[in-house]
Amino acid sequence: MPAKKPFVTTEHVRWEDIDLAGIARYGSYTRFLDVAETDLYRSLGKPLSVLHAEYKVWLPRKIMHIDYFSPARLDDEITIAAYFSNIGRTSVTMNIDLFRDDRTTMIGAAYLVLVCVDIALKKTALPPEFKLLVDRYVMSTEEARSALQDLAGGRS
Repeated sequence: MPAKKPFVTTEHVRWEDIDLAGIARYGSYTRFLDVAETDLYRSLGKPLSVLHAEYKVWLPRKIMHIDYFSPARLDDEITIAAYFSNIGRTSVTMNIDLFRDDRTTMIGAAYLVLVCVDIALKKTALPPEFKLLVDRYVMSTEEARSALQDLAGGRS
């Protein structure tokens, strides 16, 4: 079985993202995290609107933690890698790593703890179908970053 790889997408730092110093404001990173999450589900054939409609659950954030390492500037293309480091009974931990387009210089790293709730916002178990859907992106941080280094080095 081939090694797992994180989901990868890209996004550019836009005018609305920067401050007067020309670097991405810390609040802009939440947009990058949203891009990662929505693009990941869309790549699996289940955009968030479909996930909500089919499973009758939402995954609001309980925890959002971001570490910043290197500034992102206007028009930078950011490589965004997303993967799940933990799938529990009622929550998941989604990790998101942000890199310069070389995939070696880390701009930031984040993790989100998403709690599964029903339409009444009551905590509920994750649907088994959801766990199967995201299984290809469940891996440790070390596995994800190693896979990205392999891709950056042309060793796909």
